Amino acid sequence: CSSTFTRAAVVTFFHGLGETGLQTALLYFLKAQFHYTKNQYANLLLIIGITGSFSQLTVMPLLAPKLGEQKLLVVALTGSCVHGFLYSIAWSFWVPYLAASCVILSILVGPCIRSIVSKKVGPSEQGMVQGCITGISSTASVISPLVFTPLTAWFLSETAPFNFRGFSLACAGFATLVALTMSINMRPAEVQPDTR
Repeated sequence: CSSTFTRAAVVTFFHGLGETGLQTALLYFLKAQFHYTKNQYANLLLIIGITGSFSQLTVMPLLAPKLGEQKLLVVALTGSCVHGFLYSIAWSFWVPYLAASCVILSILVGPCIRSIVSKKVGPSEQGMVQGCITGISSTASVISPLVFTPLTAWFLSETAPFNFRGFSLACAGFATLVALTMSINMRPAEVQPDTR
């Protein structure tokens, strides 16, 4: 019932909604807009995977002690927003490869959130809190394709209300922007003593 945990839950939900929406819509968008083949898409996923691994192994350990989890969370969510918006306005086939480099920041959202909520509770409540955050993220991952798949199909079709083929990707960016807005005022709490 703490405000920190409530904000962390909202940030987790909207970030999960946006990130999963981006993953759901991206393949359809790239195929329709730039005629990407499965090999090009596989290369893009490889770049994202390598960049994400590098970030968690080197960038997170370097920046977390200097910035703190809350500031790093804001930086990571900003990178996630740029990631989604850059995909949505991609004007050439190489732009998605550039957008994939934003993963170096956006991949840090999950570890930052988990660290912030971990400091809010005592040792005997870690499993419950981490499980709750995972459940919220999983719920967003289930809801997201139900929203973004039809939206992507609609804006890639001839019956789209206006000509913006990347609209569903922009909506995923806006979902992440909601998470960013909520994270700005979130303050990590001190570790609570174990009451048991």
